[in-house]
Amino acid sequence: MENKKKESLFTKYIKMFYGVSGPLDEYKRQEINRIGNNSFIACWWYILTSNLIFLYYGFNDPKHSFIAYACINFVFIMFISIYIIVASRRARLTTNEVSVFDYKHEKRKALYKGVGLGIYFGFGMYIIMPLSAVFIDHESYVGQLIHPDGGFLSFILMGLYFGVCMYIIMRIRIKKMK
Repeated sequence: MENKKKESLFTKYIKMFYGVSGPLDEYKRQEINRIGNNSFIACWWYILTSNLIFLYYGFNDPKHSFIAYACINFVFIMFISIYIIVASRRARLTTNEVSVFDYKHEKRKALYKGVGLGIYFGFGMYIIMPLSAVFIDHESYVGQLIHPDGGFLSFILMGLYFGVCMYIIMRIRIKKMK
């Protein structure tokens, strides 16, 4: 029997965040550190400059400043996320190399993960979406859970779409070793 060393929870989160499959060897760890450091430096400069700009702007028009700050933060997070995805792919951190014998098993595993992630996403949206009705329209949270605005079919379709997308992504990442 093989004696495997258990991964820490932090290592599992790092692998999940960067999309790393397989063991976290020294090369992958170095690339993750490089990508993370580049992202941190960009975030540091962004936070420094945006806080100064919006601090000044916020005194004159606080409501519009808050809305602009939230929107620009969202756009910046999307840019950083795209950078992390592209850099991880270029460094070949996301490629899942499997032997010819394990290929069918990995495809089936990707299907199960896609289904699980779709269910998880659909249920998460079912729980989170009524919060927007509570904060924006001042409606009852329980009422929105029982009778959601888009109906239950919308959450099922969201989960299905997300699950299919995740399956396709995981399936593309599987490469046969020869």
